[in-house]
Amino acid sequence: MAVYASSLPSLIKSFQWTTVGKPSEILTFNEAAPLPHVSGSNILVKVHATALNPVDWKLMKGGLPQLLMPKLKVPCLDISGEVVAIGPKAGKIVQVGDEVMAMLLFSQSGGLTEYTLVDESLVVKKPQRWSFEQAAAWPLVATTVWEALVIRGSIKKGDKVLINGASGGTGTVGVQVAKALGAYIVGVCSTANVKMVKDLGADEVVDYTTTNVTEKYTNQDFDIIFDTVGSAEELWAKRRTILKPAGNLIRIVGDSNSMNTPFHLLYAGARVAANKLTSFLQSGPGYHLFTTYPNGAVLTKVIKVLEDAKADPIIDSVNEFTLPSVLAAFDKSQSSRAKGKIIIKIA
Repeated sequence: MAVYASSLPSLIKSFQWTTVGKPSEILTFNEAAPLPHVSGSNILVKVHATALNPVDWKLMKGGLPQLLMPKLKVPCLDISGEVVAIGPKAGKIVQVGDEVMAMLLFSQSGGLTEYTLVDESLVVKKPQRWSFEQAAAWPLVATTVWEALVIRGSIKKGDKVLINGASGGTGTVGVQVAKALGAYIVGVCSTANVKMVKDLGADEVVDYTTTNVTEKYTNQDFDIIFDTVGSAEELWAKRRTILKPAGNLIRIVGDSNSMNTPFHLLYAGARVAANKLTSFLQSGPGYHLFTTYPNGAVLTKVIKVLEDAKADPIIDSVNEFTLPSVLAAFDKSQSSRAKGKIIIKIA
C-alpha cells in the first residue's frame, strides 16, 4: 500500500514542454498541473531545488527520438528535496520525511516542478552538511565524473589527469573527485577562473587563452584526459604526444550540433565508432564518449567520497522558480560561461 504525507496539494506548479525548439520558445509554466501519484517502487519527492545541465536544453533540440521520452516533458535531471509519498513496493531505502537527492531518468518527468516521481533505487539520502541547493548541484555531474574517471578511466593514486573545462559544472566536480582519489591534476580554464580551479585542488592550471595545452605537454604526460567542453577531436589528434600509450581520452560532450536531429546524432555516433576502431587497431590510448544514466549505487559511492573530502559544489547562481528567472538560467547555461552549477530554488 502506498503511503502519503498529509495535506498534499492536488494541483502543482511545473515547467513543461511538448515540442522541440529553443527553451525561450517552447518552455511553459503550468500553475495547475496534477500532482503525480506513486506506484510500484516510485517515491514522490517535494522538490526543494534542481539544477540545470546542458543536456536539458540539448534534449529540446530534438536529437533524441521523442518516443524515448514522455509526451509531456519536465526539464532538469537533478533534484534534492523531501520524500512525501512512497509506492507499495518502496520503503526499503527511504521513508516519508527523509531528505534525498537524485538524478532522474530521461524517460520520466524532470525536476523543474514542485513534486516529482523517482524510483527509490536512484535516490541517496542528503548529507546534512549540504543545503538543498548544494545537494541539487551534485547528482548528474558526480555520477558522470565517477563513470568517466573510475569506471572508464580506471583512475588510481598518482595518475596524472588533465581536466579540460575545469571551471564548469562537471569540471569542478572532476577536479574535486580526482583530488580525493589521489591524482595529480592539470586543470584547463580561462584566465578569470585560474584561481578558483587552483583552490579546488588542481596541481597545475593552464589558461587556454594564453597557452595551447597540446603544445605545452608533449611527452606522453597524461594517464587520463577528461574533456568536458568539446575539444576532444583536437586532443585526440595529439594523443600520441599528450597521452600515455595505455592512457584514456574520455569525453562527455559530442559535436556541437550532434543533438540537433536524429541524423546528426547518428553521424556523431559514426565518428565516435571510427575513433574507437582506430584506438583498437593501433593499440594506442583508449577513446570514450558516453551518456550518463542514473545509477543509485554509483551516486552513493561518489557522494561518500565528496562528503569525506568535505567538498562543496561550486554554484554559479541560484535562480527563482519563475518563468523569467528560469529562461535567464537557460540562457546562462547555453552561453557556456557558467562558473559551476546553475540552480533553481523551488521551495
